[in-house]
Amino acid sequence: MSDKPAEEQTARVIMTDPARELAELCNALAPDLGHLGEVHLATHFKVDAWSFDFFQIIFTIIERVNLVKSIVAQLDMDDDIKDDLANHLDRIATAFSANSMRSHWSSIGGVQLGPVNVQPIKAVAGQVRQHVSYRKLADSDIENLRLEVDELIKWLKERQLNEQDFVRQAILEGLDRFQFRLSRLTWLGWGYTLESLRDVIAAYVMLERGLDVEKNPDADAVLRKVGGLVQAVYSRLQTAKGAVETGDLMLKAYGLGSLWYHGKPVIAGLLAG
Repeated sequence: MSDKPAEEQTARVIMTDPARELAELCNALAPDLGHLGEVHLATHFKVDAWSFDFFQIIFTIIERVNLVKSIVAQLDMDDDIKDDLANHLDRIATAFSANSMRSHWSSIGGVQLGPVNVQPIKAVAGQVRQHVSYRKLADSDIENLRLEVDELIKWLKERQLNEQDFVRQAILEGLDRFQFRLSRLTWLGWGYTLESLRDVIAAYVMLERGLDVEKNPDADAVLRKVGGLVQAVYSRLQTAKGAVETGDLMLKAYGLGSLWYHGKPVIAGLLAG
């Protein structure tokens, strides 16, 4: 019997990865409710069919499929196995095509998201996790972050910079996308939500490098507020490797590798605070 308190025993860190998240999404969407594909997906995601939010969700799923394909292509396995996995992923993507959405879900979408295509992706998740992994957050963690983002958005809307106020607008737009994923795309997993921080971090760097904050106290306040949020996000993802390494990994995994400055990852500077 363990000597650790019950709270400590239950606070086990659960890791996940892009392939596992995609497989879990497919499993959740596969059951047929007797609707056309467009109605099936809109009902599941609680949005109007063909609305802006609907398209954003569909595009996000396709991006996730392509991300998993790119990771699989780098795995140390035989080429024919990689080709088979790529074919399964392509079939999964057809579930979100216009043809699938205008057909009964049972005829295309439900079939392509069945075990034949999804099980191989779930099976390879362990290998994917050796390259890209991150902590799976509890709903309470996500809700706390959502409230922090709400507070920051409200604060930023009440401020205006004397110089380069378009940077503040860029930060707000990035935060809106981050908030959307926190609130509406949690089914796709925490890791993908981080990708929407790209524009926030890029705008942060633009403001930090482009202004003399000592002469612009409002800009300095914006930097401190935004930097604090980024630190809060990555602190929740911290693993044994440390928050900076985790942040650097996530930046690279989700296409943020260009956010480097003078040979150093931007996230390291933000986390060093």
